[in-house]
Amino acid sequence: MALTSIYLAEEALSLPPEQREQLAKLLLDSVKPGGPSDEELSAMLRSRLAELRSGKDRGLSFEDVFGERT
Repeated sequence: MALTSIYLAEEALSLPPEQREQLAKLLLDSVKPGGPSDEELSAMLRSRLAELRSGKDRGLSFEDVFGERT
């Protein structure tokens, strides 16, 4: 496994269970025949990023994702 893949896997595993499930579905759909195309997935991700940047979706804080640092 490439270093980039390991990094991505570690980042994905640090997500809350609901977000990991959403990511897993997105990845599985991307390899299914008849699933969304790369362009459609890119459009969905761009839309999600725009919602985060605009403030329409506030996302999660560092503490929400990783808990309090001790």
